[in-house]
Amino acid sequence: MTYHIARNNQQLGTFLKDEVIARYNAGAILPTDLVWTDGMATWEPASKVFGAPAAPVPAAPPPVTGVAEPMTTMPSPGLGAAGPSMDTRQRPANNMTLAVVATVLNVIICNLLGLACSVIAIVMSAQVNKKFDQGDLSGAQSSAKTSKVLGWVAIGLFVFGLVLSIFVFATGMMEAMKQSRY
Repeated sequence: MTYHIARNNQQLGTFLKDEVIARYNAGAILPTDLVWTDGMATWEPASKVFGAPAAPVPAAPPPVTGVAEPMTTMPSPGLGAAGPSMDTRQRPANNMTLAVVATVLNVIICNLLGLACSVIAIVMSAQVNKKFDQGDLSGAQSSAKTSKVLGWVAIGLFVFGLVLSIFVFATGMMEAMKQSRY
């Protein structure tokens, strides 16, 4: 029997019953994910179809015998090669540092347009992790891209404002110097 799994209105795949249960117990399929199979009238939450996830059986780790390279990702137990793994997605960079730096620079020169762009970039940056944690990878990538673009636009507006300020200051000083000679 095959089961269809969906999260955030996007189908994650079709899996055999044993594989679905293994993924569910490993946490790759969430209790809130929707499940449908032949004979079901509507999509139902995984928790309703499979009950509570089984508690993982703690295994005793082997003794440490040497120094190993740190692992960047841990494989999920029980996941086979029969379907796409849901644990291999990369979290997009949120570009918060860029947005904050752009905000500070635009505050320094009182550039309101650049400040508006950088504040929106901060808001978009803050949404990246939240969307990713909710399983909305495309939304997280979109927010990350928007925050990066707005951050760089705000930096560009800062540079433009700084050059304009220097020009205005320099021409004002020259005018003042001309007037003081007469």
